[in-house]
Amino acid sequence: MTAELLLLILTVLVLLIASYSDLKTKEVPDWLSYGFVFAAVGVRAIYSFQNGWYFLITGLLGLAIAYLLALLFYYTHQWGGGDSKLLMGMGAAIGIAYPFNSSSFTLLWFLLSLLLSGAVYGLIWLLIVALKRRSCLMPELRNLLGRHKNIHLSVGFASLLLFSGGMFVNALLYILVLMAALYYLLLFLVAVQYCCFVSERETGALVEGDWLAEDVIVHGKTIVKKKTLHKEDIQKLRDKNISSVTIKEGIPFVPSFLIAYLLLVFGKNFLPVIIESVLG
Repeated sequence: MTAELLLLILTVLVLLIASYSDLKTKEVPDWLSYGFVFAAVGVRAIYSFQNGWYFLITGLLGLAIAYLLALLFYYTHQWGGGDSKLLMGMGAAIGIAYPFNSSSFTLLWFLLSLLLSGAVYGLIWLLIVALKRRSCLMPELRNLLGRHKNIHLSVGFASLLLFSGGMFVNALLYILVLMAALYYLLLFLVAVQYCCFVSERETGALVEGDWLAEDVIVHGKTIVKKKTLHKEDIQKLRDKNISSVTIKEGIPFVPSFLIAYLLLVFGKNFLPVIIESVLG
């Protein structure tokens, strides 16, 4: 069995297990993420005796870049710890080819594929959740729309101006549609977030990586600011006898890793063309 095939099988198996775990428990076990990193580097180290040391260097370069990106996404509160650790394993498995050549961009193609597939996957997930909880969503959406009447009037007035100008300049019509669509899509997403993804949770049930939706303030003093919770944050909340906090639940994002990787493997001939056409 070649090293590339072994890494492919390893990656698909890990992503299948991680996706199932994320969908079921909204967590990815640390043993799986770290095991993936060590296994990918181990495979490269073993096969480097046969393929040359560049094969191991390729994995280490990918791991280093993925590690820096994981830190960026985690500490800017874009991703949870599970997603960030899994990205490190993907970096080690995919690698950055050394000496540098056209295949050195494979990790970049994966990241762009992850961005696009994640956006589509996330939107579909939001729509499904919105349909399931429409009894809660519709009042929240009406309430949100009612609080922005002045903005509706402004959008309507701007739309009339652009529409009148669009009779002479077609581009203005596209701007009109895009502005209105983006504005009301944003309101819809905000309504879905508050109705479907924000809830109260007892501090005893908190785990590292939960997203705190609001600052925890006691007697006018901020105990913990809204962010991704660490172990010391959870302990601080328990020490202060905080019974419950407001948590923002995220979309189980790991399945988009699997989708992006399958696109990378089976669509590598046309994936760059698709990404280039989407990004212009």
